[in-house]
Amino acid sequence: MTILCLSFIGKLFGQDTVIYSQENASMFSNNYTFIKKDKADNSGVFQQYSGTDDMQHWFGSGTFTETKRKIFLTFDTTNNQNRIETVSSTNHSDTLYIKWFDWRGEQQEWFSIQFADTTKTKDTYRANFLMGFVKIPKEDLTNKNLLLYAFGSNRNIFNFSVAENIDEINLFVNDPILMHTFDKTTETLKKNKKGFTTVGMWTNGKQTQFTVRQK
Repeated sequence: MTILCLSFIGKLFGQDTVIYSQENASMFSNNYTFIKKDKADNSGVFQQYSGTDDMQHWFGSGTFTETKRKIFLTFDTTNNQNRIETVSSTNHSDTLYIKWFDWRGEQQEWFSIQFADTTKTKDTYRANFLMGFVKIPKEDLTNKNLLLYAFGSNRNIFNFSVAENIDEINLFVNDPILMHTFDKTTETLKKNKKGFTTVGMWTNGKQTQFTVRQK
């Protein structure tokens, strides 16, 4: 699961972590984070994250191995798809909880839920920003087909249905306008004295220098 992967990465931080950033990227960020259990290891896990000033971001993660001259990346694409997890038998059987996460397991706190059939009800249920999820009394669920909306907009992101005897729904859905995954399964980084080179973001496919940002 994505959440477990991120939890694993979080535990390794502080052991041996190096972050490389793309040079000449004043209007955006593009970083690779490499994490080892021990500095002497030649393998570990990595994350690649890129973000722009218009709130778009790209994400990838997986495992790596390195030699004196190269770093070989293998991207984990297991969870690169919309999916739903459900929970039943809770202490709030009269209320449906709905949480939204992106594909990498990052919880989204700004969203709303509406019924697909607005001829019966036009109610909108908005996320509680303190808790980060939506609550819908089950007596209101006269329609089992629901829609996920980006907060403050009429842009429908995902359609889903509520099964019987479900108390919680976790939606793992990327907003296709703002949330992206890198379209690659492997990548080879060429090491040099400053860091490494690889194809950067918005470089027309050209090799770009990445340098150490933080150790």
